[in-house]
Amino acid sequence: MTAERVPRDQFEASLPRTTSWAAVLIRDHLGRVLMLHKAGAGPRAWQLPGGHLDHGEYPYDAALRELGEEANVAPGSLPLQLIGIDFSLPAHGWTGNRAAYFFDGGRLEVEYMDACVTLSDEHDDWGLRAMTDWQTMMKPPDWQRIQWLAEAADKGTVTYLHAMGRAS
Repeated sequence: MTAERVPRDQFEASLPRTTSWAAVLIRDHLGRVLMLHKAGAGPRAWQLPGGHLDHGEYPYDAALRELGEEANVAPGSLPLQLIGIDFSLPAHGWTGNRAAYFFDGGRLEVEYMDACVTLSDEHDDWGLRAMTDWQTMMKPPDWQRIQWLAEAADKGTVTYLHAMGRAS
């Protein structure tokens, strides 16, 4: 008995869909983290600069593009380093999987950020604060994700998270 071969288009259509996005962790020489506040999303809606990938775009390129679009920041001459991946199954109204790629953008001078950071229409504020300060300003899972990413950046490792911020 032989198995019937499924045509490629039918096989591809049966695979789970995934939405991908990328973000960048930027810190200053004191380790304070640059975060953007999402306009109209409530007081605890702080996030790293980043966003969804465009069609045909790699996560690395999306991270650079979003950093420029959302905060007008160009990272230093060193390339971004991958520090984390966060994978989620469908939840919270999403019909497909979600994959987030996080990059370390290095450390920038405060004077550079003060002079350069300008926000897109998506955001209404930005801040540069210690992780202990962000902890009181963010939703606990969002803060924990950033904490794990900062630790991975400090160690020069990559962390794998799932369910939008839970360590595996």
